[in-house]
Amino acid sequence: MQLSQSTMLTRWSIILLGAMGMLPLAAQATDWNYRVRPTDNIWDLTSRYLKPGVPWQKLQEYNQVADPLHLPPGTTLHIPIDWLRVQPAQASVVAVMGEAHVVLPGQSQSIVVKPAMSFGYGTQLTTGPDASLTLEFADRSRVLMHSDSELDLDQMSAYGQTGMVDTRLRLQHGRVSNDVTPLSGPAAHFSVETPGTISSVRGTHFRIAADTDSKQSRAEVLSGKVDVAGERRHVLVNKGHGVAVADGSSPGKDRELLPAPTLNCPEQPLRQLPYAVAWPAQRGAQHYRAQLAPTSRFEVLLQDKRIDEPKIYLPDLPDGDYALRVHGVDDAQLEGLDAVCTIHIDGHPQPPLVIEPQWNSKVRGTQPSFRWTESQEVASYAWQLATDEDFTQPVGEQAEVKGGKIRAPQSLPYGHYFWRSASRDNHGKLGPYSAPIPFELLAELPAPALDAPKHSSHELSLGWQPGAPGQHYHVQLARMPDFAKPEVDQTVDEPKLQIPRPGSGKWLVRVQTIDTDGYAGPWSATQTVKLPCTTCRIAAAGGGTVLLWLLL
Repeated sequence: MQLSQSTMLTRWSIILLGAMGMLPLAAQATDWNYRVRPTDNIWDLTSRYLKPGVPWQKLQEYNQVADPLHLPPGTTLHIPIDWLRVQPAQASVVAVMGEAHVVLPGQSQSIVVKPAMSFGYGTQLTTGPDASLTLEFADRSRVLMHSDSELDLDQMSAYGQTGMVDTRLRLQHGRVSNDVTPLSGPAAHFSVETPGTISSVRGTHFRIAADTDSKQSRAEVLSGKVDVAGERRHVLVNKGHGVAVADGSSPGKDRELLPAPTLNCPEQPLRQLPYAVAWPAQRGAQHYRAQLAPTSRFEVLLQDKRIDEPKIYLPDLPDGDYALRVHGVDDAQLEGLDAVCTIHIDGHPQPPLVIEPQWNSKVRGTQPSFRWTESQEVASYAWQLATDEDFTQPVGEQAEVKGGKIRAPQSLPYGHYFWRSASRDNHGKLGPYSAPIPFELLAELPAPALDAPKHSSHELSLGWQPGAPGQHYHVQLARMPDFAKPEVDQTVDEPKLQIPRPGSGKWLVRVQTIDTDGYAGPWSATQTVKLPCTTCRIAAAGGGTVLLWLLL
């Protein structure tokens, strides 16, 4: 692989700084030290720790052991790093969520990442949108890959049974959170390289980001220390600080990260979803990042959002325990310290959706009906009716309703009421009740009283008693009593209607009042209008005149 000039310079800067004794996290000693135990002998230690071909005599000579048959317990053996047995190490997938793929060494096609898979060095991992995964390395260090990230496992080796592991990762783009086990021994190493930096640690919790859009790398240290190097310079970043480095530039001075926000964590189990978790706006925060995980280890992320407002809505999740962490993002895009909540959800089965009465609606009559949506996963429903939203004054209750509707068990006085419903699953568990739904119970609208219709040779006039201000009227005129095909079907604002005179014969008329909220009251009694045939009268009159003329 062709290395960029900035990458070559970065690597040379590590080498030069180490040679000059300026890297505080790099080992200065070349020996690994072993404390002798009572049952140890030099032959077993040679076969256990040294490379094949390194004889025990060299270990004896190097440590000036006078009697190889008797190693005094508690003494220290010094073993050169170059003599130690080295073998490839593996990284295993602890957990994965969403679309993640891996390209194995020597392969060109990617495969889907699954839990418990193991990878060696030369592996390339990618996560898609809303995907995440956690890798565990030979020393039990863990790395969480965030969504839209690409990570190469550049080098992974273990020094026999010494516990020393050399892990070198390369983040091409995206974000990783690293929880590194404290390293012991001069050969132990853990580093994450980006296009602009190399971050080396000896046991810490830190984040690394490589942003291809801004061509910037960022390191944020949550515990311990991280040595960030690039372009012939390095900076030691302490706990609670971070540094942003433009690709091809030297790291500047680190800066303090934003403190953890103050989360208003819910103390009781959440019964209503979605639920909003809010916190006071942070000074200096341009954005926030909120992450939701199944456990407090944050091995995978159920939700990972960068938001502008200090509020996050939790999605509809199965009942159980979850962990939420939130931090601010400053003007350098450095992400601050985490505030963490443990959340318990007990909100299932969720209440059904309301059909009627809707929120703040008006209901006519004294024995109203209540309807809601039905679910195949729900065995029954519970229903309650009260005169207060706390339901301390219930006026109706049914613990088990089959189906999606119920009628009030008795006639109710007119006034304000609240109702709610809940779902019961097939195991008998009753979920939370819906929010109280207020409505007003009103008297039925009176049917309009039609006046006697009036007609002339050209016009038909209909009228009725007026209702309340703002009400409208629906008028129908038809030949048939079912009004299936009305000749006139109009809504008017005034209690009258004038229309061109229809054809002669028998007509049926009815009217209903429409209230200001759109409710249509009952139809009036049907009235009959008989319109005579005007042309018939004219024809009859004309025929009589002709007959009289003939008689004369």
